[in-house]
Amino acid sequence: MKKDRVMRIVMLLGTLVLVLGIAVVPFTGQAQDAKAIMKQVLDRDDGTTEVSLQKLSTCRYAKKGKKLVCAESPRVKVMESVRKDVGPREKDTKSVSLILEPPVERGIGFLQYDYDEDGRDTDQWMYLSAFGKVKRIVSGDDNEPTEGSFFGSEFGYEDLERRQLEEYTYKLLKSETYQKRDTWVIESVPTPARARKSNYSKSILWVDKERLLVLKSILYDRQGKRSKRVTLRKVEQVNDIWVARYISVNNLQTKRMSTLVTERLALNVEVKENFLTQRVLTDGAFREGGLEQMRAYLK
Repeated sequence: MKKDRVMRIVMLLGTLVLVLGIAVVPFTGQAQDAKAIMKQVLDRDDGTTEVSLQKLSTCRYAKKGKKLVCAESPRVKVMESVRKDVGPREKDTKSVSLILEPPVERGIGFLQYDYDEDGRDTDQWMYLSAFGKVKRIVSGDDNEPTEGSFFGSEFGYEDLERRQLEEYTYKLLKSETYQKRDTWVIESVPTPARARKSNYSKSILWVDKERLLVLKSILYDRQGKRSKRVTLRKVEQVNDIWVARYISVNNLQTKRMSTLVTERLALNVEVKENFLTQRVLTDGAFREGGLEQMRAYLK
């Protein structure tokens, strides 16, 4: 009798181990799948160079029916932007955005360098033509996030940085249809080292399964409250590369929104790396000479 009882206990423990083992395997696989998906998103072909004409609009919004509409006249800026992938493997990126309109802001520029090296922070510089000085954008401390916004919009400086895969952990939450597209819904959480330098505690991402674009993101602030909703629309192919011509950022806390519309675009055209230096911000003749050549690609 005692022997039978022992055998039953052993069998029960074996069953529990089997059940727990089955429970653990999908979770591990799920985490791996989410990271693999995000690696594909980050490695997606977006062209080695880009030249574009963009319109950035910002306003306070109100809800009208199911739509968000500007509750005031939007502040509109027209910009020319240039990007180039650089480095031995073309994994680093240099880019610049320069304001054309309104005339009073013409010449204001924003320069950014993103690096493929894990842990290396993005470099950003702002040039205010009225002061004639280049200001490097930095956080107050190595363990504090960068504050401020891109040309006074709801795009924060951190929002413009290229994400590094290993600075986040990922979890596949589910699959669902969004914008009539099959998407993965993935939770992304910064590692402790990244969290100290980030404005966000996590983000929920809707990833287009076919085109590997993040069609929607919900960003949560450091207190865990919903902060921003980022949406991509008007997705189309340019030179066989998927691009979103419309990006909106809805600040859920300030009730302000910004939209970035790409009106003209050219990919994989000639862009000289020496154009993407601080000289492009401060030297008007140098800037216009380079832009004049690249504007031809947009006609």
